[in-house]
Amino acid sequence: MTRLRPNVCIVLTDEARRQVLLFHRSGLPAGAGHSWQFPQGGIQEGETPLAAARRELAEETGVLDCEFLAQAPEPIAYLYPPEVRALLSRKDPDKGDVDGQLQHWFLARLHDGGTRAISFAHQPAEFDAFRWASPTEALTLVVPFKRGAYRKGLLALGLLAAEER
Repeated sequence: MTRLRPNVCIVLTDEARRQVLLFHRSGLPAGAGHSWQFPQGGIQEGETPLAAARRELAEETGVLDCEFLAQAPEPIAYLYPPEVRALLSRKDPDKGDVDGQLQHWFLARLHDGGTRAISFAHQPAEFDAFRWASPTEALTLVVPFKRGAYRKGLLALGLLAAEER
């Protein structure tokens, strides 16, 4: 039986929905391949996916003021490769006890403050930088084992055309 951790993933987009905001994992070299991702995190017991998305976005990026535009109709699952699962088991036994994640995907837009609202001052900081990218480019910047889930999530949120699968 596959055990999946309930999770949320938040895609911040620009006004025209042509670009998405990616965040660089703290502690990885700036030029490290596949070190970018969308904000994401676990759903706490008794918490709704939307409440978890708001909390995770605030905790990871400092963003408190944004508009949630859409949610993917179904959660999207991905499995950890064995080496990632082993690493998670050593770092956080609660996360290492699962085979992957079941993510609720959300699309959001920053309010007037835009990227000025982003802060990595909280500790521990998960991210240390951000950048805009096209949805197609975003797929090339994330770790390979998440690409299928990212593709499904971006497609479900209307950010990828079917031919970009």
